[in-house]
Amino acid sequence: MKSDTAEETVEIKEEEKSHTESTSAYDPYFENDSLISVLKSNLEKIALDSKFKVSKKPIKNRHVDDLMDTIITRTFNSTELTSYKAESEEWVNRAKIGDVDFELSDFIKIGAKEYVVEKSLAKGIHNDTLKIGNLEQTAIFSLIFESGTLKSIEYNGYMD
Repeated sequence: MKSDTAEETVEIKEEEKSHTESTSAYDPYFENDSLISVLKSNLEKIALDSKFKVSKKPIKNRHVDDLMDTIITRTFNSTELTSYKAESEEWVNRAKIGDVDFELSDFIKIGAKEYVVEKSLAKGIHNDTLKIGNLEQTAIFSLIFESGTLKSIEYNGYMD
């Protein structure tokens, strides 16, 4: 009886492993922590671009009474970045990039061809959206293609 339980446990662990480490060509989620680090860093640099119209909204800090933080929204044509600014730091927690002016990498940029992204990532894209994220899924970039061309990049980052 113990061997059945052990076998079931192994099967479940293998199933979980294949789910989290899937390399299937049809999997719309691509996990790559190092690429996410680079993309997030480049997104933070994009936020500094002077092209953006900036608006700020104060918000009460959820963890410290009597402390105000700021939601900063940056817009330019069809691109919008939203940042959360605390007392000592600021980070982009949402973004939608729709303009060729802002590149996340040499191959992840508006107007990039789907086959170039596939080749660069060594990952097939079999629907109109490819999600690239980190292991914890606290940072996800969605690449949205239309007719074989990257039309929009969306970013959702975890915010405590």
